[in-house]
Amino acid sequence: MAKPKSHNARAQALEAAAGNGLIDRRALLGRGMVFAGAISAGIGPSSAAAGAEPLAEDPWSLEVGDPMPLYQVPSKFEAKVARTLSNPNHEPRNSHARTPHHLLDGTTTPNGLHFAINHAGVPNVDPDKHRLVIHGLVKRPLEFTLESLSRYPMVSRVSFVECGGNSAPMFSPEPMQESVQALHGLASCAEWTGIKLSTLLEETGVDPTAKWFIAEGADLATFEPQRAGEKGRWMTP
Repeated sequence: MAKPKSHNARAQALEAAAGNGLIDRRALLGRGMVFAGAISAGIGPSSAAAGAEPLAEDPWSLEVGDPMPLYQVPSKFEAKVARTLSNPNHEPRNSHARTPHHLLDGTTTPNGLHFAINHAGVPNVDPDKHRLVIHGLVKRPLEFTLESLSRYPMVSRVSFVECGGNSAPMFSPEPMQESVQALHGLASCAEWTGIKLSTLLEETGVDPTAKWFIAEGADLATFEPQRAGEKGRWMTP
């Protein structure tokens, strides 16, 4: 009868582990009941630690909170969750704002913490006067207002955007003891909604011989040649 007992003992030991190295439910529950019995018997953690005392009423629980704003802003306790600026004194050069990845949860970057790079400051574009023009090797050069663009079908995409110079400090000849924000802060993830470029190009009738295009924004840093008598069209790095 000795052999069957040895076989049963080995079988019970094997049953304690489920597939993929997971603990078997019955073994876990069994150990839990043993642990609970030990606590009730006064073995292990003290019985005083097992029972929580009622929480004290904090000041914010005893008074009316702040009024609801029209546009919600971050809590004052989130003041340290902010971007770092490469040009905090707003000198006439480019400026980088890096995302604090080490202080965020999840993959979506809040709008106010999305990385940004500006060569001529942040422009104040009037949406009622802003225009999008597509011209060149097209059959029908077109000009769009934001109101007219809103009539086209839109799509949403969750995508990462990364600057070509992101992680450049990693190429430093000497190792840099910096945070992930300083090393990789020129990349962010957001949900983007708008009209597909292919939709607008199809609307204008692009010539099949066209090979490339130039996308130019409405800020001061344009790609066009400097006009006569006009200075500072391009803010150099």
